[in-house]
Amino acid sequence: MKELLNMTLIMMLLGICTYFDIKEKKIPIFPILLCVIASVGFSVYEKDFSIGGFVVGLFIGIAFCGFSLLSKGGLGLGDGMLAGACGICIGFYETLGLFFFGFLLTGIVGLVLMAGWKKEMKAELPLVPFLYVAYSILCFFSYK
Repeated sequence: MKELLNMTLIMMLLGICTYFDIKEKKIPIFPILLCVIASVGFSVYEKDFSIGGFVVGLFIGIAFCGFSLLSKGGLGLGDGMLAGACGICIGFYETLGLFFFGFLLTGIVGLVLMAGWKKEMKAELPLVPFLYVAYSILCFFSYK
């Protein structure tokens, strides 16, 4: 039950953030906080809350926010907060897999755009839509 709830929460969160990432090029904080609160609240209710899992999830978010600062905005702070929320909700390894496949899809589309439409190397692509597609594929192949 918890796995299905967290999958649903992350799909909804990625869907909402995809809309804002495409339309406004910003990721709203409120849905991220709501998702984390719902996931932690359900874990506490089910007596399945792990402080270690929570800390590891936060570590992923902090690491991605650090990458954001190092890349001078190439990866946004909203992406880092989203990574932290995913880490808290679905776990460390699942979040790493999600972001690996999301970055892979982004890179493939970027290469196709540069080769086919002569886009510049500095052209920006929103990350969250690719995370949404990657998570959809991962859920399809991993749901039991």
